[in-house]
Amino acid sequence: MIPIGREDLLRALKKFKGLAKQDILASDLTSCPEYWRAHAEARRSEYIKLIDLMEKTDIEEACAYAFSAYKSIQKAADGDQVFAEMKGREQALEMFFRVIGIEPSHLRSARENYDEFNAFYQSESRFNYEAYQLS
Repeated sequence: MIPIGREDLLRALKKFKGLAKQDILASDLTSCPEYWRAHAEARRSEYIKLIDLMEKTDIEEACAYAFSAYKSIQKAADGDQVFAEMKGREQALEMFFRVIGIEPSHLRSARENYDEFNAFYQSESRFNYEAYQLS
């Protein structure tokens, strides 16, 4: 695994936020505009929260928030818009963790097996959290 610095992570999140905004604008061109608009807006909202945390605190706080938010996403939801928002949030949080080196499959497993991010990253031998504290 190659560690990513704080500024690089912020830059990636800002790019993802921009892509989500483009998806919001293009949602009217899809076969289900309401679904894709809600999905993109949820992604953009998560990226804004993560960027704000990264700028005001540090990666540790962003990871703790992201893991807690990821755990809170319910498997089933009522209505297309609620489902779209849930899936959008889930995708944004998975992308955040993928950038820092955690595959979605490990994250999904951790959602079921750990209550806090600290317990998860300590158990994850492939994840070198200390490398992220240097930036």
